[in-house]
Amino acid sequence: MNTLRSALIRYGTGALSPVVALLLALLLWPVIKPFAMPLLLTAIVISAWQGGKGPGLVATLVSGLLIDYFFVTPQYRLGGAWDDLGRLAVFGLEGFLLSWLVVSRKRVEDEVRKSREELRALSAHLQSGIETERTRIAREIHDELGQALTGLKFDVSWLRDQKTAATSEPERIKLDATLKNIDTAIQSVRRIATELRPPVLDSLGLTAAIEWQATDFQNRTGIKCQLSPMAEDIPLDREGATAVFRIFQESLTNVARHAQATQVQVGLERVNGNVLLRLTDNGKGIGEERTRGTASLGILGMYERVRLLNGDMSISGEQGQGTVINVTIPLFQNQELGQ
Repeated sequence: MNTLRSALIRYGTGALSPVVALLLALLLWPVIKPFAMPLLLTAIVISAWQGGKGPGLVATLVSGLLIDYFFVTPQYRLGGAWDDLGRLAVFGLEGFLLSWLVVSRKRVEDEVRKSREELRALSAHLQSGIETERTRIAREIHDELGQALTGLKFDVSWLRDQKTAATSEPERIKLDATLKNIDTAIQSVRRIATELRPPVLDSLGLTAAIEWQATDFQNRTGIKCQLSPMAEDIPLDREGATAVFRIFQESLTNVARHAQATQVQVGLERVNGNVLLRLTDNGKGIGEERTRGTASLGILGMYERVRLLNGDMSISGEQGQGTVINVTIPLFQNQELGQ
């Protein structure tokens, strides 16, 4: 039933659009005296674009009949001289070719749009899988390897305490060095596990994770991070919070690698149903050529994460005046996507 109704609407539009074009031409005739053919061709294009090849052909047929009836001598009757009928046949051929071209182009655009949607769905699936795998690996590294190293540290420490009196000074020094190496390995395990998936993001939320990341970034790079007062109750689901956090991480990475900045201002707000993340640095400023193309895959990944959440991101910079990154994510629409 729905298919029949849709077909009637499409073919009805194809039949009526040339009539509307003719009426428009007659109404405008006293003012600009338009020739009806361009308007009728426009009606054919619209019919083919909206309904497909069939409605486009119907619009072509109706347009030909209207031209024959209203504009071919003798008027107000079908039929005319052979040269007029020849011109009418040329018009029909033009209408057919226009319908075919319009339908072909629309088909290509639909295929491109479908392909983009599929790629975005695949990207979302891959990112979700990556985050899940990161969480699993981080947990295993922290729990299994971390526990093994901690147990090894206790064993070596016990061995050192038991053998202190009986062993020589070089052996004791060797045991102390081994303990230091184990401590270093434990710290590395904790750092790697945290970088894979910060526990604070899952336990305390997005705001606390951004504060932790900003502090860690400042300690590692020496670039000062100033945090504006940030919202605490941001109702983003796990995927949304992860995306915003990864965007923030990538932004800080770009600052450390390219900006030559000494300070970064960070803000996280909840405004009118959106979460707003803003980073401003005092570096050399990003050029437009670095925000697009294969040379900036990290930034392209940021844009893709934002698109998957139906958000918006802008990057602007001026030479010697720093760079500003604004990220806007709709909260409620994101919640609907996550359900």
